[in-house]
Amino acid sequence: MPQKKVKQIQFESNTWKRLLDFFREENVYLKNRLSDILKESFDRNLLEALENFQSQFIKQDELNGMLRNEISELDKLLLDEKIKEAIRKPLIERILTNLRENLSNSEKRFCALQLDFNKYLSENIS
Repeated sequence: MPQKKVKQIQFESNTWKRLLDFFREENVYLKNRLSDILKESFDRNLLEALENFQSQFIKQDELNGMLRNEISELDKLLLDEKIKEAIRKPLIERILTNLRENLSNSEKRFCALQLDFNKYLSENIS
């Protein structure tokens, strides 16, 4: 694989890592906000919905971990010169396609979760 192509993929990989770092940080803020709400006196009827959000935050963490592992595998594959180019190139292309789609979907889901959580709090917490 040409060195320019490898550098471009590495650049894209680093961009994804920064995006996942951002998701992780934002997810921490959301969980901390949820924790703050639970420490305050609140309507106990909201508990089920708040538990649902907590569950979704945990799932987001798990998804981020899986995506980070996939990116790590791609990084290793880019540097592994033992694999024949005829096998390596299509494998990298397939991983890239999957990662691009999965990261795009993850970003959409996380933004929707964040918006839903904030909207829910605005409407139900007094």
